[in-house]
Amino acid sequence: MNPGDTTAPTPAEERLADLRRWWRLPASARSEVRRLSRAGRHHPDREVAWVAWRWAQAVLPPGAPEPGHARNIVSAAGFWVMLLLDLVLGAEPTDPPEPRWLDRRRARRILRAGPPVA
Repeated sequence: MNPGDTTAPTPAEERLADLRRWWRLPASARSEVRRLSRAGRHHPDREVAWVAWRWAQAVLPPGAPEPGHARNIVSAAGFWVMLLLDLVLGAEPTDPPEPRWLDRRRARRILRAGPPVA
């Protein structure tokens, strides 16, 4: 969205913005969110907790079926193939990576804890 543009962002633009906000968090904050979500808790910083919640909703939209075992295996294999290709081709990513199998598992944990308290 450009400055002065009055049109509402598309769902795809909103999703990309949520993914970017997550990847712009410090690695320590993302790590703490993952650790706390395993225990079913939210991050103590409300801003970080909401960024994590929005990221999880972008990865696993509400009402979407949770990925099955076979899909996780295929996604994991694709992750490693893409990683190898990036190493060989020397890709420089400019946007956050698309969520993969491990991201979906992490998002599922965050969503199970419920939304952060307002």
